[in-house]
Amino acid sequence: MFGFPKLNKRAAFFRRGEHVTVRGLDEILATLDEEGRFDGLPFMPEMVPCCGNTYRVHRRAERTCVEGTGMRAMRDTVFLEGIRCDGSAHDGCQRGCLFFWKEIWLKPSCNTADLGREQEPARPGAAVSHLPTAKGDRFYCQSTELAAATTDLNQGKLRSYLHDIRIGELSLRRFGYFLWMAAANRFCRLLFGRYCHQIAGEQKRTSTEELDLQPGELVEIKSRAEIEATLDAQGRNRGLTFEPEMALHCGRRYRVAGPLRKIILERNGKMAMLSNTVVLEGVVCQGICVHNCPRANHLYWREIWLHRV
Repeated sequence: MFGFPKLNKRAAFFRRGEHVTVRGLDEILATLDEEGRFDGLPFMPEMVPCCGNTYRVHRRAERTCVEGTGMRAMRDTVFLEGIRCDGSAHDGCQRGCLFFWKEIWLKPSCNTADLGREQEPARPGAAVSHLPTAKGDRFYCQSTELAAATTDLNQGKLRSYLHDIRIGELSLRRFGYFLWMAAANRFCRLLFGRYCHQIAGEQKRTSTEELDLQPGELVEIKSRAEIEATLDAQGRNRGLTFEPEMALHCGRRYRVAGPLRKIILERNGKMAMLSNTVVLEGVVCQGICVHNCPRANHLYWREIWLHRV
């Protein structure tokens, strides 16, 4: 279905903030194997409209968290600013993942005037219609194939952080914050058995609350004590974990980006249905508790954790 790679296989090394242009669709298709992948990573139908457009590099994806597996190493891959999956080819999945872009799919761009300007959308053609979006009874996307597209992470945390500083992925100030967090977490684990920002409750059966929040509404995140009263001993409300990094937002106000109804589970490719859950504008994982992971996944908020303002 797809040809063997015809582009130069020696990858570029794009750094944070550089401008790149997504190659033409035909060029990218020529790099893919029979399952629509390059180096184990699928090129998804939702990425086609980006072909020919110019973007700024958000982060290098030299390592990434993989649900159920932990931190994994990756090579020759970057994230582009603001380019997230809309789930249109995957039954409307609302995870909103940042796309992983293999550097072979990109080329340098010196024309910053084209940054963010949408060119005429690439025509999908027959080849794109054969890009797989499912395998049997499970969905198939970059998220579900991430474990196979990555390798064991052999670097220790300190070495990884120093590498990030060298290539501009981590500032000295943020590095100092990570060192402080590491020390604080070690102390809290010894004293309390959990991370310093981790919240857990005592509920045997957690409750729910329906606010019917709509995009644009202003909400305030409840206090740690209020949220703790909604969680079980594993820090979950009806199966959804209140992540340690989310505690940093307690008491702050944000706009609702939209309700969250269904997401594809990374571990098994199944679609999971949710209720009374929203995503907040600009509130994404900063990698504070996960090895400076650059993935910037949306954080999911049960409505019972929020006050309508």
